[in-house]
Amino acid sequence: KIIAEMPVDTDTSPVAVNEEICNDFSRQTLKRSSMLKHKDDIENLFRKGRKANIDYIRYTYIKHRTESAQGLVRIFVSAPKKYLRHAVDRNLMKRRMREAIRKNLSQLRKACAENNICVDIAFVFQSNNIQDYSDVERIIVLSLTKIYSEVYEKI
Repeated sequence: KIIAEMPVDTDTSPVAVNEEICNDFSRQTLKRSSMLKHKDDIENLFRKGRKANIDYIRYTYIKHRTESAQGLVRIFVSAPKKYLRHAVDRNLMKRRMREAIRKNLSQLRKACAENNICVDIAFVFQSNNIQDYSDVERIIVLSLTKIYSEVYEKI
């Protein structure tokens, strides 16, 4: 009954709205398709990727061109049992890292989409202590900025 009373907007089709949403890089979402999940891709990233540390987060990234699909940034986040024994603590740190990534990834996504580049990034937490979100976000922003500058200057 409520649906029938709602006015229908004939100016925009569902397809046009979908394309508009997909092309909007200012949206701060981290979808499941943005996560690096396949074992072969993860092994390739750690074997061939460039590595760096900022404080207690180690990041590894690899860049490759793609002709078939639009540019893509895929993320892998890890908090090893070696550093944080309890699963609750590991999950907390992974959530904090994913949230910081979600809030600060849009600029890199936009550059990759414009130049048909795929970037795979792994973030590994390497501290025995649980860290505050603000500190985690500061490190993630620094690492994403370094990745952006290295990827963008080599285009």
